[in-house]
Amino acid sequence: ENNEGKKDIMRLETHLQEMIAETILKENKEERDNHVSSGKLTAGMLGQPLQWQILKIIGVPGKDMDEYTLRKFKRGNHVEEWVMSHINAVDMQVEVNYRNCIGIIDAIVDTKDWDFKIGVIPHEIKSVTNAKFKRISKEKEADKSHKLQAGLYALALESTSYAIDYVATDDYRIMTYIYNTKDIKEEVKKLWESLPVEAKNPRYKRSLKCLK
Repeated sequence: ENNEGKKDIMRLETHLQEMIAETILKENKEERDNHVSSGKLTAGMLGQPLQWQILKIIGVPGKDMDEYTLRKFKRGNHVEEWVMSHINAVDMQVEVNYRNCIGIIDAIVDTKDWDFKIGVIPHEIKSVTNAKFKRISKEKEADKSHKLQAGLYALALESTSYAIDYVATDDYRIMTYIYNTKDIKEEVKKLWESLPVEAKNPRYKRSLKCLK
């Protein structure tokens, strides 16, 4: 209220919100339309249901994401870019291939200035909500899917260790867990062996098109 006890006139303007929503949805559609499936399993899908992995391999597009979800991905990307600008990496966004399973390592870091000096290792950066950050901090354990993903990167690089960097999106706190690659190696191997032949050999991709 103003000094005269009357409410100030307020108009709710939605132009900026709608303009950004339209842009985000348009960009996502263009990206999906132009995407060509590699026909290979990605490291981020390790441990996910087998049917999802098969559909990924044969190039079946996933469900369209709504604007809210896309905004969350944008926020996560911004947070991860900020971390990568401070991490002093030897290399960034490095594509690797391990047994026909592909992935992109966020950063490869020389740990000579870190608490644990264990050479050059891959880092997987994950942005999470403050609530999840609190849970992970309490449990003192990274998510299994994140360990499988980062562990595969370490196997591809033949690195003895790997790191997972969790970043709280609300206040940018960071928590880094470092693991020995040998402790996840057998689990990654078992997951690989449980996959159908189509996932292990891209020559079989054509035979899967009947599932579309």
